[in-house]
Amino acid sequence: MENENMSIRGRLWSFLNSGLGLLILGFCITTIVGGLFADWMQRRTWERQIALEQARQDYEWERNMKFELLRARLKEGQDSLEEISDLINLRFFRLQRVFNALVDGNLSASEKEWAEYMPTVEKWNTKLIIYQNKLERLVSRDIADRFNNYETDNPELKEPVSLHGHFYVTHKKVRSLLECMKKGDGCESTQKMKVEAAKSIRQLDLVSDAFVDRVSQVFLDNIFELEQFKLSDNPVLHRTREETTRH
Repeated sequence: MENENMSIRGRLWSFLNSGLGLLILGFCITTIVGGLFADWMQRRTWERQIALEQARQDYEWERNMKFELLRARLKEGQDSLEEISDLINLRFFRLQRVFNALVDGNLSASEKEWAEYMPTVEKWNTKLIIYQNKLERLVSRDIADRFNNYETDNPELKEPVSLHGHFYVTHKKVRSLLECMKKGDGCESTQKMKVEAAKSIRQLDLVSDAFVDRVSQVFLDNIFELEQFKLSDNPVLHRTREETTRH
């Protein structure tokens, strides 16, 4: 029996050392190693695809969150601008009505218009710092300074720069004209004061329009940038474009 086993092992060894045996052995080893390698590659590819998909989802989530935050900020800014613009127009309109009545020589109407104008001034002064902070946070520091730069802390202000400064100076000139006309013939500078008040009102009109136009343009630019942000650097869009090009 032992001789028979040795004979079988000898024939098997001879076969494995033969050309056909080596060929079969090599084929078996190649098949096993190739299968293991293919399985490893498939697993790596699968893991990489999962990682890429997770990264894409994270990117899209962060991008969408940023977009929504920008859109919410823009919406808040637009609402604030509309509110500020309305108050600017209202204060200017009522102050101009006071001046027009003074120019017409209608003191009674002037006093009535002044009484209607003053609540707007109170509201303006109450909202001044709030609006200034909103403009700085939602637009820019430069725009906020154009709205109010605290120059009215100087009661002798003559050459205003900010919108609030122009309202402050014009307000004082119209009030002085009103007080002068109340004195009747006792006021000798009425005509000169009318000229100065008219000049100040025209300048205020130009400054207020320029301010609202400037802020509106900033928000239009922000809207355009937001749309560009929404469309650019989007992996999904890039992939879609590549697939379209290939097909």
